[in-house]
Amino acid sequence: MNTIAFKKRVSSAASLLALTAGFSFASQASLAQDEAAESSGRDTIIVTAQFREQNLQDTPLAITALNADMIDARGYTDLSDVGQTAPNVTLRPAAAPYGPAVVAYIRGVGQRDSTFALEPGVGIYIDDVYFPTLHGSLIELIDLDRVEILRGPQGTLAGQNSIGGAIRLYSKKPAGEGQGFAQLTYGSYNRLELRAAQDFSIIEDELFVRFSGTGARSDGFIKRYDYACTHPGSNIPSVLTTADDCQIGTEGGKSYLAGRVAVRWEPTDRISADIVADITEDDSEVGPSTLLFVGQGSDPGTIVAGSGGAPAYFLNGEPYGTAMGSPYIAYSPYGNFALDPFSDSPYISYENYTDVDPRDGSAPWQAPLQASNDSWGISANIQVDLTDWLNVISITGYREYDGTYSSGDGSPFTPTAVSNRVFNEQFSQEIRFNANFNDVLNLTVGGFYFDKESRNASRVTLVPFNFTEVNVIPAKTKAVFANADLAVTDRLNIIGGIRYTDQEKTFEYGRFGILGSDAALNGSANPILMTPGADGAVPWQLAGINDLVGEFKGDRVDYRAVVQYRWIDGLMTYAQFSTGFKGGGINPRPFFPAQALPHDPETLNAYEIGFKSSFMDNRVTLNAAGFVNKYDDILVTTAFCPLPGAPPSPCALPLNAGEATVKGFEAELALRPVDGLMIDASLAHLDFEYDSISDAAANSGIGLEDNGQYIQDIQWSIGAQYEFFVAGFGTLTPRVDVNFEDDYHRNANNVDAATGAEDIFGHIGSRTLVNARLTYTDPSEAWRISLEAKNLTDELYYTDIFDNRGSTNSIQGRPGMPRTFAVTLRRNF
Repeated sequence: MNTIAFKKRVSSAASLLALTAGFSFASQASLAQDEAAESSGRDTIIVTAQFREQNLQDTPLAITALNADMIDARGYTDLSDVGQTAPNVTLRPAAAPYGPAVVAYIRGVGQRDSTFALEPGVGIYIDDVYFPTLHGSLIELIDLDRVEILRGPQGTLAGQNSIGGAIRLYSKKPAGEGQGFAQLTYGSYNRLELRAAQDFSIIEDELFVRFSGTGARSDGFIKRYDYACTHPGSNIPSVLTTADDCQIGTEGGKSYLAGRVAVRWEPTDRISADIVADITEDDSEVGPSTLLFVGQGSDPGTIVAGSGGAPAYFLNGEPYGTAMGSPYIAYSPYGNFALDPFSDSPYISYENYTDVDPRDGSAPWQAPLQASNDSWGISANIQVDLTDWLNVISITGYREYDGTYSSGDGSPFTPTAVSNRVFNEQFSQEIRFNANFNDVLNLTVGGFYFDKESRNASRVTLVPFNFTEVNVIPAKTKAVFANADLAVTDRLNIIGGIRYTDQEKTFEYGRFGILGSDAALNGSANPILMTPGADGAVPWQLAGINDLVGEFKGDRVDYRAVVQYRWIDGLMTYAQFSTGFKGGGINPRPFFPAQALPHDPETLNAYEIGFKSSFMDNRVTLNAAGFVNKYDDILVTTAFCPLPGAPPSPCALPLNAGEATVKGFEAELALRPVDGLMIDASLAHLDFEYDSISDAAANSGIGLEDNGQYIQDIQWSIGAQYEFFVAGFGTLTPRVDVNFEDDYHRNANNVDAATGAEDIFGHIGSRTLVNARLTYTDPSEAWRISLEAKNLTDELYYTDIFDNRGSTNSIQGRPGMPRTFAVTLRRNF
C-alpha cells in the first residue's frame, strides 16, 4: 500500500474514533451528576493475566476482555468471531487443507499451518489448561464467563511459551444459585442450534454443579456439483449417484454435540476446587473451499501456463488450465480466469473427493467427506490458602482428541486429495505459589510441565505420486517461573518476571505405499514418476524418509520488566519490555530425505508503552498501546526447498527467514454517554519490515522487499446498542457492529525483487463486515427473542487461501459465509 493511501486510511479510522469519543463528551456534558448516572457506567471486568484477580484497568498489559454479556450481545458462537473486535488480532477459519482449525495471529506473530510439528505462535488456554494444536482450535463458545486476549509475548505469564500472545477462555463456575437458561436458534442454511445450562447446589454453601451443553446442525453454503452432469459432452467421468439438479453435496455444514459439567467444592473458607469435564462429538462436513486459479506464476504477479498459451498440463486427458483460465473455475478474484459456462457463483465447487483413476494404478478411492473432531478433557483447579498471605494453586489437565478431515483442489480431476486421521493426547500440570505482603509486594513462583503425543495417518495424492504416511510427534515442556509486583508508592509499581523453559520435540516419519500400485505410472519412463516394482511399496523418492527421526532440544530464559504509574484514579500508564520464543523443529512434509531439514526457534523482544483510562463516572474508557517488536529467526513456510548444490525443489519447508522490526499501535474505546446506550470502538495499525534475510530464505525467493505474513495495515471496529425500555412491555435493544480488516499476504515471498510487483495469488483482500441484532426482553427478563443478520451487506471475502502452485499450479480459497439470518428464543431460569 502506498504512503498516501495508508495515511488516508489511518486518518479516516482515527477520525471515526475521535468522532465517537466527541459524541460521548458532548453527551456527557448534559448529564446530571447523580447516583443513577454513577451506577450506569461500564461494568468492571476482572482478569487474571498476572496470576491474580485484577481489574482490567489496573493491569499493565494490552488486553481485550469480553464477558459473557458482551459475547452474547454480539452473537459470537466460535473462537474466530472474537477476533472481530480485538485490535491487531487475526482469528479466521483456516483453509480446508488444514482441517477444522483457526488461523491465529497477534501483532503479526502466529501460525497458520495445523501440522503437529509446529507450535502455535498464539497460545490458546481453556480454564488455564494449554491447548497445544491449531487442529481443533475453532472452539465453540459454550457457557463462558469471559475471554481474555493478551497481546504481546506471554513467555513469563502463561503456561506455555506463547510468543505472539495468548487467548484464554474461562468457563462459568457453578455458584449453586439454581440459575440456568435454554435457547433455540433457527437460521439460514437450515441452521438449528440448541444451547442450555443449569446451575444448582448439591450441598448448600459447599458443593455446586453446573451442566451446560449445545447441539447444532446446518447445511453447507458451498454447493458441490457433478461436472459431467452440469457440462454434458465433457470427457470427465461422472460420480453422480442420486441427486437433484446435478448437486452431489455441500461443504461447510455443521453437525456437533458438546457437553460440559463443572463442579465447585468449597469444604472450608480456605480450600476450593474446580473440576471441569467436557466432551465434543463433531461430525461436520469438509471445510468450504473453491478453485480460484490454475497456472504457475514464475514471479509474483505473473502467469505462465505453458508456452504460447498452451495448456499447462493435462489431467485425465483434459486440459486442467491454460494461460487464459480454466473451465473448472466458477469465480476468481484474480481476474478473468473463471471460464465455467455453468455458473459464476463464488460458492460453487466441482470437487468430488474421488480419484477414479489413481496415477499409480491402484484402485479408485474417495476421501471421507468430513472435517470431524471428537474430543474430551478434564481439568482440576485447586486453591488452598495456606495463610492469610500465601496460597497455592494446582492446575491439572488431561485432554485427547481424534479427528478426520479431507481436502482436494476444487476441480473434478482430484489431482490432489488428502485424507487425514489425527490423534492427540496431552497431560499438563502447573503449580503456583502466590504471596501478598501487605499489598506492597505480590509474588508468584511456580512450575509447568507439559507432555503430549500427536499422530497423523494420511493418504496423500499429489503430483506426481501417491503414498500413505503415519507420523508420530511426541513433545515435552518443563518450565519454572517467577513474577513480582512491587508497589513502590501507592501510585508507582515495578513488575518483573523471569521464566526458564526446557523443551524437547521429536518427529518420527513413516512413509508407505498403496496396495495395488503399479511398477510405473501409466508406462511413463520419467524416473520422477516411477514407483518400485513391488506392489504397494512406497515411491522410491520417499523410501529414505521412512523411519527417519528428527529431534529438537533446547532451553531458554525469558524476561519481563514493567514500570506502572497511576497518575490519577482514572489514568494509569505503563512501559514494558518482554521476550518470548517459539520452539524449533523439523520439516514435517519432505518429499526427499534431503528435505527433512531442521529449523531453529524464533524469538521476539517486545517494547511497549500504553495507558488505560476511565473517566466521567466510568462512562468513558479509553485504552491504548504502542509497540516495537524485534522479531528474530522468523519462522515461515516456503514452497521451495533450498537444497545444497541443487536448485530449489518443490516442498513445504518451515525455515528461519531472518530478522524484522514490527511496530504498531492499538486503541480501544468504550462509551456509556447516557443510560442504555453503549458504544464500543477499536483501531489498530501494524507495520512490518525485514532488517536482514537468511541465506536459506534468500535461496527460496524471500527478500528484504517482502511485507511479512498476516500483516494488516489497518483494523477498526465499532459497535453500538441502545436499550429502549417501555413500562409494561419490556426492553427492545437494537445493536449494530461494523468490523474492517485490511488486506494482507499469507505467503512469505510476496513481492518481486526486480519489479516490485506484489504476489496477487498470496493476497487476501480487505473486508468490512456488518452484523445487526434486535433483541426483545419481556418485563420479567425470563423470556428473550433475538433477530440477527450477519454479513448484512452480503460481502464476498475469503478467510484464507491455500497456495498449491508447487504441486497442481492451483489456488484454493475458503470463502466467508454470505449474508445469513437467524432467530433465537431464550428462556432464563
